[in-house]
Amino acid sequence: MNRLDWPDESKFSICLTHDVDRIDKKWWHCLYYFCKTGRLYHLRSIFNKGRINPYWNFEKIMQIEEKYGVRSTFFFLEEKKRFEVTNPSTFSITIGYYTLDDDRIIEVIENLVKYGWEIGLHGSYDSYKDENLLRKEKKRIEQVTGKKVLGVRQHYLNLLIPETWMLQKDAGFKYDSSFGLRSGVGWREMKTVPFKPFEDEDFLVIPLTIMDVALARVSKDIQDAWGKIEAILKYAERNGCVVTVLWHQRVFNENEFPGWSRLYEKIIAEGKKRNAWFATCRDVYEWWV
Repeated sequence: MNRLDWPDESKFSICLTHDVDRIDKKWWHCLYYFCKTGRLYHLRSIFNKGRINPYWNFEKIMQIEEKYGVRSTFFFLEEKKRFEVTNPSTFSITIGYYTLDDDRIIEVIENLVKYGWEIGLHGSYDSYKDENLLRKEKKRIEQVTGKKVLGVRQHYLNLLIPETWMLQKDAGFKYDSSFGLRSGVGWREMKTVPFKPFEDEDFLVIPLTIMDVALARVSKDIQDAWGKIEAILKYAERNGCVVTVLWHQRVFNENEFPGWSRLYEKIIAEGKKRNAWFATCRDVYEWWV
């Protein structure tokens, strides 16, 4: 497929996605961000229990995307890794996560599905190497959505290549969107469009291009971050690429992450200006395959 094949005579595609890692801000998150940024807001937020949870930004995301007539894919996580007191490396992976039994999560997923957003699985930390675990998690999220879930993105972008893709395919997934950079932005190995890791199969890899966390690591400020994004959009427009964007739902709180929700909206506005085809991961999969 070449750059002339996108729908509606579009020049390239932007695929919008969100990973839902945590939905509640805990006191240790407040301390961490205070130490990292020095902003007193984070200390004060420990005691503001009556205020809206700063991580619960689903309605805001939906409003932004509805404003531009676009939809995105939300990848929901159910982390089951056990907390180990003697193993500090497990602390950040196991503490503070939600379950798919949470009534708030069930309600928001049902609402997203009802109004045209796609739901995918955010595979738990160890699932990239455990087919049985992937199968269980797929079944769980399909019970909540009431629909077949086509896609997965592994937590922390954990991948064994090609072993993880084989496990995902055998577990019943049709696409993976974990192939991206943990540090830096752009296309890993310059894979600028989806590809089939197994030529004779209908399993697709949709590469990740811009992740908020990775972008923040390599940017001096919001203006610098936008410069990097704009360069990617220009390249994609010239070469018919897919730009897969990952913005975690927690960064849409402007008090917590100043400028980042506006940056996300700017990506959409600029993409519209440049005649991008906006698609969920499911849309990209169905068009490409």
